[in-house]
This record gives sequence, structure tokens and C-alpha cells, in this order.
Amino acid sequence: MTGQRGGKRPSARAKGRRASARKADEGGEAGPAKRLGRAPTSRPGARGPSSERPWRERRADVEALVEELRARPSSPRMRAIVEELLATAADSKWEVRLAVARAIAHVEHPDYASLAERLSGDDNSYVAKAAWASAQRRRELDLEYQSKSDEIDEVAAELAQLREAFGERAATAAERVAEHRYRLLTNETTHEMRTVVASLLDALAKLEGRLEASRTAKKHYERTLGIARERASFLQRMLEDTKRLVDEPKLEREDVAVDALLEEVADIVRGALDVGPAVRFEVEVGTRPGTAVHVPRGRLLQALSSLAKNAIEALEGEGVVTLRSSSPRRDWVALTVVDNGYGMNAEEIRQALLPMVSTKKDDQHTGVGLPLAQKIIKRECRGEFDIDSVPEQGTKVICLLPESPTP
Repeated sequence: MTGQRGGKRPSARAKGRRASARKADEGGEAGPAKRLGRAPTSRPGARGPSSERPWRERRADVEALVEELRARPSSPRMRAIVEELLATAADSKWEVRLAVARAIAHVEHPDYASLAERLSGDDNSYVAKAAWASAQRRRELDLEYQSKSDEIDEVAAELAQLREAFGERAATAAERVAEHRYRLLTNETTHEMRTVVASLLDALAKLEGRLEASRTAKKHYERTLGIARERASFLQRMLEDTKRLVDEPKLEREDVAVDALLEEVADIVRGALDVGPAVRFEVEVGTRPGTAVHVPRGRLLQALSSLAKNAIEALEGEGVVTLRSSSPRRDWVALTVVDNGYGMNAEEIRQALLPMVSTKKDDQHTGVGLPLAQKIIKRECRGEFDIDSVPEQGTKVICLLPESPTP
């Protein structure tokens, strides 16, 4: 019949075959051989048997692992996720393997190459292409980070050469000029971008209001609109944190009692975070009564609170964080944040101290906290800042501050 899409009507037998195919697709394992009670025939390069769970559930499991990867899990958990992905790469359904292939870009682990190699040769072209593209993106991200590290090393080397050739005074002056120009550029850029992002958030709010007033079902827009709003809000926080990092606030230094300071930090952190029952947050005052430091009080509170929050997050729900004071040498006070969390190796410490490079790439961490804490301790409090960490054992952040003279 002309004008009718599809031509002839399907026969009853064809309908039966299609229904059977749909059943096989939903169950992931059903097929003609299974209906007849025979084991499926094997073929060269055939996938191993998959779980009896529907393939859509297995794919959802992979997508959940990707969400974990986005949040930058600890080293032990990263290895466990990679092992799960390697096992799932042999799934019988190409849709599940496709999800694994797309996950490769988020695997910050040497084994991403093993996943890429396995799936780049997949007999399904969609999976093979996705694996190649995802691995390429992973390599690009690694190169971007390495390039940023190399540029920072290059600036440090040039500054060292300047210091050696013309002395400390000339090097310090050059550094101040460079930082001033960087601050001017960053402030101007963030100001303009914050205006744009504020307008974007306002537009998203209006769009949501109009959609809710229409007859459009929420399921058609709620998730996508929510993602857009979250990403815009994250960009807004990143811009605000960037401004905080480069700003040079007017500092009012005062003598701050160490014991009261530590207790105030503990109160701030307990109020800001939901510290679980398996997490112990302790304060140990090892300095003599009356010990004080001459610092900008508010800024030091900000730095220590950020360090303590990072330590609690590193525990992943179980462990001990200790906020400790001591007098390691004459006229100096050490304020130390110690945790027995997942720890970091030397390269991870280096990465964590780079501005805007977070080890937790979710919608709550912008990569400014640790560099800002270091800046506050070293420049604003005129102290020293050091990190000592061992993977899977824990981290110790030491802030060494000049002690206030005894009256």
C-alpha cells in the first residue's frame, strides 16, 4: 500500500521472532539456544558468561563507578574500581562494554592503558571507537597536567637564575611585579565571568519556572536542567575561590592564644561537616599555657579549618584526625593536622598544591583550599608549611609559626 511506512504487515511468525529478540535483549542472556534448552554455541573470541542480572543493571553499575571516579577516590578504592572495570570489559553485552570504554577517560591510574588496549580491539565498532577516543582524552588530560607542572617548574627555574645572577633583592622584586600583574588580570577576568555566570543561573531559574508552569513532564527536563544548574554553580564557586586565592587582604595581626585557637577550629569543622560516629576528631595542646602566635586571626582560622576538613574527608568515614600544637624549637609553634587516611605520594602532594588542580573533582572541591592554606601560612602568617604523607597510612600537615614574644 502506497504511503504506508514499513510496506507489508509483519507476519505472526515475524512478530514472534521480534518478541523473542526483545526478550533476549532485556534479559541479556536469553536466546534461541536457551529457549530450546541447549547451551549457547561458542564462537572464536566469544565473551565469557555474564551475570544473570539484566544488562541495563550491569551498565548502571558501570555508570555508578564513573561517578565515583569523577569524585577522585582514594588510591585503594581507585585500584578496586579499575579491577571491576577490567572484569566488566569482558561482559557479553556491547552496551555494557561501551560504558566501560567511556569510563577510561576518568581512570587516573596506569591501568587505563590495559582497559584501552582490551577494548580498542573489541569486535563491536562502537565499543572500539569509544575506547580509542576515551583513552586519547585520558592522555590529553595527563599532558595538560604535565604541561602545567612543567610551566611552574620553568618559572621557578628562571626565578632561581635571576636570584643567582642579580641577588635576592632583584628576584623578590621581579616576583612581586609578576604576582601583581597576575592578580590584576585574574581579578578582571573573574569579575567579568562572575557576571556572566550569575546571568546564566538567573536564566536557568526562569527556564525552570516556565517549564514547571507548562504541561511538560518533569522527567523530560529535570535531570538535564539540574546538571546545568550544578555545573554553573560550581563554576561560580571556582571563580570566587580563585579571587580569594589571588587577593591580598588588609591584614590585622594580633596575639592569638594557641589553645583557644585549636578549640575554635574544632568547633568550626564540627559545625560544617557531618562527622560520622566512626571518625574521631581530637585536639591535643602540647604547648605551655599562655602560648600565643602573632597572626591575622581570621585568615589562620580559615587555613586550619580547611586543612582539618581535608583530613576528615581523607578518612572516608572511618579513622582519626588530630589537631595538635607543639614547640619544636625556641620561639616557634607548630600547629599540625594529622590523619590516618589514604595518604598521598610525592607526585600527588605536588599536584594537590597546584592552584585549581583538585584531587577531588566533584562539585564541591575547586582545587583552591590547600594552595590558599599554604599561602596564608607562608606569606600572611610569615611561617613555614610542609606536608608529610605516606600512601595508605596517612598525612601530616605542619604549619610552623613564630611565637608571640612573652610580655
